[in-house]
Amino acid sequence: MFCEQCEQTASGQGCHQWGACGKSPEVNALQDLLIYCLRGLSQVALKARELGQTTHDVDVFTCEALFATMTNV
Repeated sequence: MFCEQCEQTASGQGCHQWGACGKSPEVNALQDLLIYCLRGLSQVALKARELGQTTHDVDVFTCEALFATMTNV
């Protein structure tokens, strides 16, 4: 596990075994996967906007999903 998703990390270096916030390695891995998928979704939404499509639902989902991965904010 390497987690850098919150501001509780020791010396700003990220947690390595178990999160200072209590997050397990499994949750960290799932959140990393979600962030990875959101990066791809954002690229698709950007291209859609370039082609004149609205992406409001995607924009809202992306913001909510990213916020869900942040700890202690």
